Amino acid sequence: MLGVSQSPYGPVRELEGAIARGELDFALAHAHEVARERRGPIELELALGLLPLTASQQPDAYDAWALRWLVRWIRESRGPTIATAAELAAGLAEIPAEPQAGSR
Repeated sequence: MLGVSQSPYGPVRELEGAIARGELDFALAHAHEVARERRGPIELELALGLLPLTASQQPDAYDAWALRWLVRWIRESRGPTIATAAELAAGLAEIPAEPQAGSR
């Protein structure tokens, strides 16, 4: 034993790390890998983490990404309401105006 503990590679862990570091390009690559392994979209929470990065690094793409996320939330939520959807939409609309930690 070398006494060095290395955690196994995990695309979700790598995706979370790339999001935390503000590395949109790496996060997207890991998101594609996670989606391919799961044969479906990444979890909504992880997708939500990509939105501030998109707003700061690809602002022209932000609205489309945010709208897709909101549509997924509506489809996947149990008992969504218009009030909750409106509240989420308002929050998503504020993301581009907020200063982002780790943005370039």
